[in-house]
Amino acid sequence: MKHEVRYMPVVNHGHPGTFSYNWFYYRSAIKAVLRPHRLEFKEPRYGRDSNFLYRESTRRRWHRLYNVPDEVEVPFTVYGYSGAVGMMSILRDIGVNFRHLLHLKSDIKVNSVMKAGESYIIDYAFEEVLRIKADKAAIIGTTRVMRDNEIYMEVKDHFVIKEVPLKYLDRLKVNDTGEFRGIIRIPADKLERCTTHELYIRENYARDYGQASGDKNIVHTTKFTSSLFGFGRPFIQGLCTANMIMSKLCIEGFNPGHFSIIFCRPVYLESRVFLSYTESDYRLQDDQGRILCFGKIARMS
Repeated sequence: MKHEVRYMPVVNHGHPGTFSYNWFYYRSAIKAVLRPHRLEFKEPRYGRDSNFLYRESTRRRWHRLYNVPDEVEVPFTVYGYSGAVGMMSILRDIGVNFRHLLHLKSDIKVNSVMKAGESYIIDYAFEEVLRIKADKAAIIGTTRVMRDNEIYMEVKDHFVIKEVPLKYLDRLKVNDTGEFRGIIRIPADKLERCTTHELYIRENYARDYGQASGDKNIVHTTKFTSSLFGFGRPFIQGLCTANMIMSKLCIEGFNPGHFSIIFCRPVYLESRVFLSYTESDYRLQDDQGRILCFGKIARMS
């Protein structure tokens, strides 16, 4: 007998510029970094935002952020603030402290580009939490963006939860596939006959991305907070990096139908980076040649 999925309603609070959203986000974020760190995952969790409106003002904000011409369409993850609401609720329920959470990788499949002025259904599924090391676990979430029973985008995100107490780890299923083993040390293959662009990560990037996406985590915008989290200085959000790369590809005429990203090192504010790509692969490096992230790409059919 097929298990019936029960979706909990996700209230997106309008958009990141509303008082309602900001109140929810900052109240939840403060609680998330103060609560005891534990991990109790007993069953899959599902959420649904049944009324996500992609506003024209949102489209303009995202295009302005990445300096994208109006006529260019980019599969931006504009549903992000709805996702932040769902993600915070899940992490609260399972007891994860935000200071111990790292975004490891994302895999994005694009069937159609979302259009401003249209409403969408956003489904979220967090079906597994796996033990991957002696003190680490991984939580895997899938997001589907739908309209009229058509899947526009499907995104699979992997997050690492660090320093999990042993008594909670012992209750989790062990991941033995090797999927997470040493992932940030995997070297990106050398790209032959690639196109390379120099990009500059502006000081306001993380703040402006937060205003567009709803990911307003101050670890990305203040030196004091980033130091508390173990980083030397502020750096842009993982999906800010992903959307930056996708926007550059689209401006160049490469419209991705598939885009994956593995996060290796922080992309710091006020730094020069270099994007190199071919028809199937890309990588982002700093000015010392170190890999910041890399992944696979394929054109939309």
